[in-house]
Amino acid sequence: MKKINGLALIMIGLLHSAIALGIPGALGFSGIWQEIMGIGVLDAVKSNQLRIWGYYWFLVPGFLMILYGFLCHWIENQLNLPLPAFVGWGLFIVSCFCILLDIDTGFWLVLLVAVNAIATSRPAKVEG
Repeated sequence: MKKINGLALIMIGLLHSAIALGIPGALGFSGIWQEIMGIGVLDAVKSNQLRIWGYYWFLVPGFLMILYGFLCHWIENQLNLPLPAFVGWGLFIVSCFCILLDIDTGFWLVLLVAVNAIATSRPAKVEG
């Protein structure tokens, strides 16, 4: 069994975060930090600040993906267990939803991890 699901999620999250923090202009967010500083950092995410709101929602999932990846990596490598099937299915559902709404998304990478997580997941125990 390949124990790569956690590491793959960490790498996807790092890539996502690095692009958001390092080259926000590549995403259409040129000058976003100056804009945030200009209105004040505290409570800057408001419905009337759509660029800041959009950037925020691009940045945060990368960090969450890193944390989720560390948890999966810990399960796979420290506990030496395959991921539970619901992890793969959850990633699969979220990925499909995000791809449906935005075909030009990085969630295609997460979909690959989801399929691998499902394929390598622990089968359910049958009681009886």
